Amino acid sequence: MTIEVKNIVKKFGTFAALDNVDLKVGNGELLALLGPSGSGKTTLLRIIAGLDWPDSGEVSIDGEDALARGASERQVGFVFQHYALFRHMTVFENVAFGLRVQPRAIRKDEATIRARVKELLDLVQLDWLASRYPSQLSGGQRQRIALARALAIEPRILLLDEPFGALDAKVRKELRQWLRSLHSEIHVTSIFVTHDQEEALEVANRVVVMDKGRIEQIGTPGEVYDSPATAFVHGFIGESIVLPVDVSGGSVRLGGRPLNIAANGAASGASKLFIRRHDMQIGPAGSGALEGAVRHVRSFGPIQRAEVTLSGEGNTVIEIDAPRDRELQAGEIVSLQPRRYRIFAAQD
Repeated sequence: MTIEVKNIVKKFGTFAALDNVDLKVGNGELLALLGPSGSGKTTLLRIIAGLDWPDSGEVSIDGEDALARGASERQVGFVFQHYALFRHMTVFENVAFGLRVQPRAIRKDEATIRARVKELLDLVQLDWLASRYPSQLSGGQRQRIALARALAIEPRILLLDEPFGALDAKVRKELRQWLRSLHSEIHVTSIFVTHDQEEALEVANRVVVMDKGRIEQIGTPGEVYDSPATAFVHGFIGESIVLPVDVSGGSVRLGGRPLNIAANGAASGASKLFIRRHDMQIGPAGSGALEGAVRHVRSFGPIQRAEVTLSGEGNTVIEIDAPRDRELQAGEIVSLQPRRYRIFAAQD
């Protein structure tokens, strides 16, 4: 099942929630809409679902005009952040609900409904909770039941709005892996909204990065992380060091001092230098593009995170991640050389 969005505009008063958005979602794809609050990702999801309507533009599902149909006609399964389970119904009846309220002409008989519910509870590995009520479940269990309920009507498309947002970090990580495995079994075209970059990169086949109602970049997790198209994408995905620099004649300067790095084709003018914290190589004083004093070091797992005050840069403090094979000490003077970096114009 394919989805195509063309020139979608949606305004709330003078605020443009979506500004000429174009997007294609392939059959069986698991796509993430990633961005900060207010970027337009949930609005776009609701328009695809038929829960909201654009001011202009087109939405098609498998080549058919979706805007000519209401939400109930689009065969879309929707999973909300806060589960939206019926508290007075058992787990079994929650999952069966969508099947029981279908029009009489297409409603299955009771035996078929019960078999379908059992199949779904087996799929989400919670068949043993069929007789319990939502209040007797953990957050992770409730979300899996909400997903089973969405799948009960055999949707053509599955949409998930911050599906793990209400869960703690450990449960979120477990459910990410579970959702990825589940999707490989059911192959339903799926879109999920998240502001969690790790979640998007870990789960999705492709990631759509949004900001201020526009799409900044679309690509695989590797593409948006390793080759960010804009300053916003670099700053939003991953943890970056950002320094104001000037580019002139192929030379990069920080505070008027030339850095030992190439401009890599960056246009002349005020710019921003982006470096991933783990891409800053540490060496002895005098050997790198930057120099500074280690202010504080924290070690956890295989890395150490150090705060470094850069020399001659107005006491600018940056954080770097380094392996623990070379233990850093507070007060130590070190040189820093970027292994990989990107330079964007300051206005980007």
